[in-house]
Amino acid sequence: MYDSRLLETSFEELLMATQSKDRLLQRTTAGIHRDDIILQLNQQPFKNIASQGQRKSLLFALKLTELQVITQEKKVTPFLLLDDVFEKLDEERISNLLQKVCIENNGQVFITDTNQERLTKHLENLKADFDLISL
Repeated sequence: MYDSRLLETSFEELLMATQSKDRLLQRTTAGIHRDDIILQLNQQPFKNIASQGQRKSLLFALKLTELQVITQEKKVTPFLLLDDVFEKLDEERISNLLQKVCIENNGQVFITDTNQERLTKHLENLKADFDLISL
């Protein structure tokens, strides 16, 4: 199920209606970034029955599908940024994700992680071509 205020009004009208609130809060409070997609498994919201790792894996699957659609439609592979995404993932999920984005993906990937050893180990195991920048 997809829930959006844009189903009820135009984007321009929505922005106009929230303009004073947005200025006060110094952020945009309405738009597609506030929309909700409710995914269900056996007639139950997935987020209520899945572990954090399972929810994160589903999010990656959706993002990788989005990457694939953009690549097919635009005939160019966009940059992919994975910002500190490994926190709730087990080692197998980390390996699977890196396989998809670093080996099977033809685009450039930027990954941030707080555990340099873990990331380096996984990338070396995959024989991925990578450069590491430490801060």
